[in-house]
Amino acid sequence: MAADVNSYDTWFCAQVQAALEDARSGTSQVQVMQAAQALIDAKRQVEPKS
Repeated sequence: MAADVNSYDTWFCAQVQAALEDARSGTSQVQVMQAAQALIDAKRQVEPKS
């Protein structure tokens, strides 16, 4: 079990480091929230209220 935890920790740290070093532009929080709101609004128009 400890080996699994250590393996996961090593993997997780590598993933975080790779993300920090990624030079690609990301999606802003505003863009994500606008997309989420658009999905919510679309669902409200399609689904009748109960």
